[in-house]
Amino acid sequence: MVYIYFIIAALFIVLFFKKNKAFKALELEKTQIQNEKNNIANDLVACNESLSKYKQSENIDNDIQEKMNKADKLRKELSELHSLGDLSDQKKKLLKDLDELIKEDIILTSTPFTFNQFKSEEYKTKLSLCKNEQAELIKNGKAAYSTGTAGTKKEISDNIKQILRCFNAECEAAFIGLSVKNSDSRRAKINKSYEVLNKIFGVDNVTLDKKYLELKLEELNLYYAYDQQLQIEKEDQKAIREQLMEEEKLRREIEQAKKKIEKEESQFKGEIDKLMGYMQKADDIEKQLYVDKIKELEERLKLVEKDKENVFQREQNTRAGYVYIISNIGSFGENVYKIGMTRRLDPTERVQELGDASVPYKFDIHAMIFSEDAPKLENALHKAFENRKMNLVNQRREFFKATLDEIKDVVNKNYEKTAEFIELPDAEQFRISEKMRIQLNCEINQDNINFHTDLCESHGEVNKEESIAENDIIKKPDKQEPDDETKFTNEAIYYE
Repeated sequence: MVYIYFIIAALFIVLFFKKNKAFKALELEKTQIQNEKNNIANDLVACNESLSKYKQSENIDNDIQEKMNKADKLRKELSELHSLGDLSDQKKKLLKDLDELIKEDIILTSTPFTFNQFKSEEYKTKLSLCKNEQAELIKNGKAAYSTGTAGTKKEISDNIKQILRCFNAECEAAFIGLSVKNSDSRRAKINKSYEVLNKIFGVDNVTLDKKYLELKLEELNLYYAYDQQLQIEKEDQKAIREQLMEEEKLRREIEQAKKKIEKEESQFKGEIDKLMGYMQKADDIEKQLYVDKIKELEERLKLVEKDKENVFQREQNTRAGYVYIISNIGSFGENVYKIGMTRRLDPTERVQELGDASVPYKFDIHAMIFSEDAPKLENALHKAFENRKMNLVNQRREFFKATLDEIKDVVNKNYEKTAEFIELPDAEQFRISEKMRIQLNCEINQDNINFHTDLCESHGEVNKEESIAENDIIKKPDKQEPDDETKFTNEAIYYE
């Protein structure tokens, strides 16, 4: 009987472990299915992002397709001319047009990368891979090759080395000092160098491969994108440092405010205790004076306690702050606004810091909105005017081209309380400068008028003197020659 119970118990234990094992297997399978589901969702998101990027380049693809269709049409016309045996100027023109289309196709297929598509280190890695691919082409003899059999192997090898050396030197010179202004001209320079070298070395039946040209153009694009992305990342790091400095200033302000409030609180409490002691020893008339003074101190103490509570809430709530809307018409013109956020206890200090020596005039405040969730309100404003950004490359530049009425509408939709706006900016220094500039220009013009007037007057006096002299000459009788009788008389008198 004992053995039967033992066997039954063993069976129950075995069944329990099997059930537990099966349950764990199901849980593991469920986890794997969930992971696969998440991976599929991530892949779907990545596909959507890729699709959006491809849509952005749709215009370039259409241009390339159009050029290819035109090239096919030209090839058909050329083949018809071949069949007719016509080697006229029309055939040469078609060949020239075909070459131009091939050049445009190369330029279109090697446009620069979109900013923020990769990190600078990723661009650096892609640059190394591109150089390795070039070295592989040179090693396999596919970067440049001979199209004929004339000459010895050494001569052909020397010519291939020479054309590669010249082309690489031209490309390296194009990579130096690459910027937004000269990127297109440098790309055209590489294409021109490719054509010229192929013509020069074509006499020796040596030519550069088109694949090697495409790799060099890709290297140019990678250098350009790497430099631009590096600048953007430097700006981002600078903004992060500024944000850390802003938080440190806020922490110091809160500490100073807490110390000031504690000092005032202890001072008022001490005064109240002191007055309470005096009141117990005073008569009825003096007691009333002490009561009034104590009430006044208690009211001031309540205000201090309220300030203390506000500072404590600001310290605890890291999202509370001010969203500011400012402008600088003297520096950026009208309808250009900076929309930012600060957690400072005194937000005007942040605005004053922005109007430092980097801009000629100070910023004017149009609105200073306190919000318990300031980043949310700031992000809503930035998102509403995302396509109105002045700087579309650096996303941390918070300047937008919009009207104040449009900004008001977005604020009213995303802010529950009423926000006050200042319509007309003071722009005091700018307006005074404009008046002084007008006055200065008027003074300069007046000086010019006076100078020309004096010049004309002096010129008139000279003309007057000249006319008087001419009149004198006219009035003065001409000196006449003496006749013979007069001459004889004069001579006789002389001898006598």
